[in-house]
Amino acid sequence: MKRKLLIISFLFLFSGAVEAQNRKGTLKLRKGTDAHKLYVSFNNGVNLGNSQDYIKDLSAYIPEFKELSEEYNITIRKTIAINPSKLAELEALAVKNTGSGASVRKLSNIVELKIENPTNERLMALGQTLEKFSGVEYCSLMSAKPIPFPHDIEPATPSLLEYQNYITDYGVDMVYAWDLGLTGQGINIRDLEGSMNPLHEELNDRNVSFADNITIHPDIIDDETHGTGVFGILYADPGNYGITGLAHGANELVMYSVITVEAEYDVPFSISKCFEQSTEGDFVIYELQTDGYGELEDYGPSEYDLPVWDLTKAATDAGIIVVAAAGNGNQDLDSPIFDEYNSRGDSGAIIVGAGSPDEAHDRLWYSTYGERVDLQGWGLNVLTAGTGQAYIVNDDNNQTYTWFSGTSSATPIVASCAIVLQSYYHANTGEYLSGVELKEILKQTGKPQGLALEGNIGPLPNMPQAIEAMDVLLGINSIEKNTFIAYPNPVAERLTITGNFSESVSAEVYNALGQLMYETKGIENGIDFSSFSKGVYIVKVKDNGKTQSRKVIKN
Repeated sequence: MKRKLLIISFLFLFSGAVEAQNRKGTLKLRKGTDAHKLYVSFNNGVNLGNSQDYIKDLSAYIPEFKELSEEYNITIRKTIAINPSKLAELEALAVKNTGSGASVRKLSNIVELKIENPTNERLMALGQTLEKFSGVEYCSLMSAKPIPFPHDIEPATPSLLEYQNYITDYGVDMVYAWDLGLTGQGINIRDLEGSMNPLHEELNDRNVSFADNITIHPDIIDDETHGTGVFGILYADPGNYGITGLAHGANELVMYSVITVEAEYDVPFSISKCFEQSTEGDFVIYELQTDGYGELEDYGPSEYDLPVWDLTKAATDAGIIVVAAAGNGNQDLDSPIFDEYNSRGDSGAIIVGAGSPDEAHDRLWYSTYGERVDLQGWGLNVLTAGTGQAYIVNDDNNQTYTWFSGTSSATPIVASCAIVLQSYYHANTGEYLSGVELKEILKQTGKPQGLALEGNIGPLPNMPQAIEAMDVLLGINSIEKNTFIAYPNPVAERLTITGNFSESVSAEVYNALGQLMYETKGIENGIDFSSFSKGVYIVKVKDNGKTQSRKVIKN
């Protein structure tokens, strides 16, 4: 059974979110857009997951719906496009992690209603009428137009590592983790946004890709600077040129565009397709924001929109870690405008604000803020890959570097810290921490927010302190340790071992009965587990007179 963080006396975990019983009455048009989409969540009296005729089934559930469908010429689109077998898998994971699969089951009943002549007035009128019916949980209007995203090839590129101040003790001190061999091994990452450039020299030899179950829209494919910048912070090649990604040891980084051939601009659709190819322990990053809260066209977290919140809650219940931008709208999430949003409870996502790129860690003026914001990352002066003026080689778009900013740069910095911590925990236990557990470690051990500008955005992660807290959780002596990572765990074929070792390092493998099964001097080639029987093994690594052990499961 997973050891809970409650054994660490200075860590406090919040209880699970409690959803509001009444989610109606907040339907409104979004500022700054003249085109909307209407999403409707129906209660459990009808199971649209098995429906062959949406109009017929909904009319049987809500008799008035048939007349409405004729008046508005309604057609229904299943925007939560997760196949039934995957929903069943996610529901089982949610039951395992939370005791309930309700958050996953409800996804089948969230649909988009398309109508004839979809003016704002007609969509609003239809939504208001539907919300009068007891069979409707809520209606939500979202923008139909894209919302702005929150912002080695010859000749040789020199090392720019010295300009990545956010990786040093001036920032989150990820270098400390790297020196221990902790780089995000064994973790899968997904990124939701527009596009990216997989041919950039920092990415062209890395395991990066576009999702294979959606098609990026041709109108966005050339707008790739934003995604390339995010990918660079997370996953840039750790070679001796350019920059290095904070979690460069992760298994893969896959991008899911929210502007697709299949659905055009549709955030819930793309999120659902992402979750369809994700599972417990995977990280999903929302490089997104949503608009239209107050008097101005301002931006806040994408989960403000009810369909996105429901998807997020279902995913985090199933053990998927969601890290999301707070948005660049200078919005106060503690204001009455957000009462309904806050009444839903915690979706389980880690929400990230933008802080100053210095030792003050102040909130930057544009960052959305409030108690719901968990952690901050640098929101200015973040060197990364992408088209810009920071560094250009040979006028080659694949060899350009930029200064990145916004909650866009802050979010992958925080996500990387959580990824590396999860990797460390998983390598030692074969299990995963929840997003709530990870963010509480990072919050309780982080560098406090400065006081220059009011509005909570949380602390900046402090990796040495976070790793020390993880050592307490794992029962590792952080003073004497020579930490190593063993992955993948569970293992089927070859176990890779990385760490800060001398040339005299050796390894041994014992079975559950304590019998020596394998030994080797040097670990560069890992350990071949292919001939071992399924079961539990202990891997011991010896170096400089010290021995460290890891439990490894053979599939």
